[in-house]
Amino acid sequence: MPKLRFFMIISMSLLLVFVYACNKNSNEGETTEVSTHEHEHGEEAEHEHEMGEHAEEGEETGPQISKDGIHDEIRKGVRLILSFDNESSSFTGTIENITEKTISKVRVEVHLSNGKELGPTPPINLAPGKKVDVGLTAEGQSFNWWKAHAEAGESEH
Repeated sequence: MPKLRFFMIISMSLLLVFVYACNKNSNEGETTEVSTHEHEHGEEAEHEHEMGEHAEEGEETGPQISKDGIHDEIRKGVRLILSFDNESSSFTGTIENITEKTISKVRVEVHLSNGKELGPTPPINLAPGKKVDVGLTAEGQSFNWWKAHAEAGESEH
């Protein structure tokens, strides 16, 4: 009987570790080329925007994107689509306000695998539904992957 009890404890422990690992991997996205984080557009998201809270979504979240990958993310009501252009050695894309309220001081940052941070872009106020082109130069930078995010409000924390 003690052997059976020990076997059951070990089996359950392994099962819990397996479930945890699967759940963690599914939350990180299926590929390393696309980062997608969508939020509800309800009162909670609006409240977070008004409070300027970003602690739950640090700049290190999301997968590493290959040089030829595309970043497509919604954060705090701002949709950021960004990719790297080898010819111009720059990141280009758009930011779009998908809410019904103006979002203040929106800016974009890119983090390179070499530890270099590009940006932020100059802060702008985005009216509801407005889409704006953004770009950051990476001239002279050597990197293998990158991460990006849009920020809004006074600070990212």
